[in-house]
Amino acid sequence: MSFMEKRRTQITRHEIAGEIVCQLRAFETDLDRALASGSRLVGLLPDARARANVSGVVGQDAISHFVASIAFISQAMEKAAGGHLRLDATRRDLRIPEIAGGDKIPLPTIASTSDRTVENMPDAIAG
Repeated sequence: MSFMEKRRTQITRHEIAGEIVCQLRAFETDLDRALASGSRLVGLLPDARARANVSGVVGQDAISHFVASIAFISQAMEKAAGGHLRLDATRRDLRIPEIAGGDKIPLPTIASTSDRTVENMPDAIAG
């Protein structure tokens, strides 16, 4: 294989890796959204039942099904994280550089921030 063929193969692998990263991000984000919306639903149902002034038995079976579905989403998230790590190992094996690596700003230690208040932190978001 000539140098140019090797270079074309490397460029193609990089492009494919970029496509995979985009789809992986979308998949992980969708799982996050599903977990969040399912959790909000499960949190709403007992309150809705109380506001509607109905027995605690009403809708309990439905709540149980939703709670079980949230557990499945959590398991799916765990499996997706494992797949993410396997893809990263494959990336290293193929010597493809990292496209994204998470936060680049290191988190401060608790000791270094214990004497600071939120108002004095430059990047703090006050709620």
